[in-house]
Amino acid sequence: MTKGYKGQEKREFLRCDFNKPLKYNTINIVKDKSFATNLISAISKNLSASGILFVTNITSVPDISSLLVLDLDYKTVNICKEIEDRVLILENKLIGRVVRIEDNEDGTCGIGVAFVTKTDPISKDISNIEDLIKRC
Repeated sequence: MTKGYKGQEKREFLRCDFNKPLKYNTINIVKDKSFATNLISAISKNLSASGILFVTNITSVPDISSLLVLDLDYKTVNICKEIEDRVLILENKLIGRVVRIEDNEDGTCGIGVAFVTKTDPISKDISNIEDLIKRC
């Protein structure tokens, strides 16, 4: 995925093309330990053991730093083991934080998400709302 990039790759994990549908939901653990939205459909663009880039409708853009529950078929990729070893997964859904939002100027936005790791301190707070995740 480094087409045209001439500099040294700084990412810990290389990205894999991953053009598949996914669904996501925003978690609001600070206020009321609930979901802010219903499941929203999107299309992934690429995936690594540390995160995902997906495209969604501009009317469905989550806020920067939002926590997301991501429902996607990550088990079909060759990096499945790395994801399972590293990432917080609840009810077969990956947990991530929005780190980048890019307006594609075509009615869609690219959303960059860094996966929450099992060792991340916020993992304990998220685990407390596992019952909510079961419902989505």
